[in-house]
Amino acid sequence: MKKQQKTKKLVLRVLVTAIVAMFALACIFPFLWMISTSFKYEIDVMEFPIRLIPKRWNLKNYATVWNNSNFPRYYLNSVKVTLCAVLGELCITTTAAYAFGRLNFRGKKLLYTLYLSTMMIPGQVLLLPKYIYFSQLHITNTHWALILPSFFSVFGVLLMRQVFAQIPFEYTEAAYMDGASHPHIFLRLILPLAKPGIMTLLLLSFTWSWNDYMNPLVFLSNETLFTLTVGLQRFQEDASTNYALIMSGATVSLIPLIVLFLFTQKYFIESFAAAGVKG
Repeated sequence: MKKQQKTKKLVLRVLVTAIVAMFALACIFPFLWMISTSFKYEIDVMEFPIRLIPKRWNLKNYATVWNNSNFPRYYLNSVKVTLCAVLGELCITTTAAYAFGRLNFRGKKLLYTLYLSTMMIPGQVLLLPKYIYFSQLHITNTHWALILPSFFSVFGVLLMRQVFAQIPFEYTEAAYMDGASHPHIFLRLILPLAKPGIMTLLLLSFTWSWNDYMNPLVFLSNETLFTLTVGLQRFQEDASTNYALIMSGATVSLIPLIVLFLFTQKYFIESFAAAGVKG
């Protein structure tokens, strides 16, 4: 009986692993095809059966994308907007999370509940009010229309508040008894202990800002201000059916995200593992 149970468990585990592997392959195949296509000649893109390893390598696609289009300007705009948005969001969300998670003040629970309730409002509903408001401030068709709203992230505050809640309050009390002020405690004690959570927020906020398509499409009309998401669409229209060039542009646009994830994946996994242990 024990051997039969072990055999059944082994068969079930192999079956589940095979199914998960098939789903993983289905998810990653478009990404692999994109990279493969970016190194092909246009005549080889639609060949069948599909070759993930090109039979003829074409490295000129990337040079064409970078030198014969506005991609450098799109890239610079995306870097500028994303870095400003991420730095602003990290500063504001961490301080707000510290106030909600570590301080006691009148009306904190009510204010926090009202703040979280804004997560139920779809972002598309706010596009028109924001456009009217930004028009009155004369910041439409500027990068400020993309940067300023990114400073306030309800999810970021929720995430960092949970991270700060895992830090024992005895540390704060001991530092406060030694005469440390709240800014000193926040900067010298809490933030170093919350490094995995901060890196997770950094990765998520960078990804959201870098991949943002709707806001640049609505608030920007000057092509010199376009970020990569909107600029890639414009490049696709110019490249028409040249899929090799289009895939090269898409691959180039993903490089910062891949590099950042490689450097932050350790903290990303640590953060979720700690949350799982806490739960």
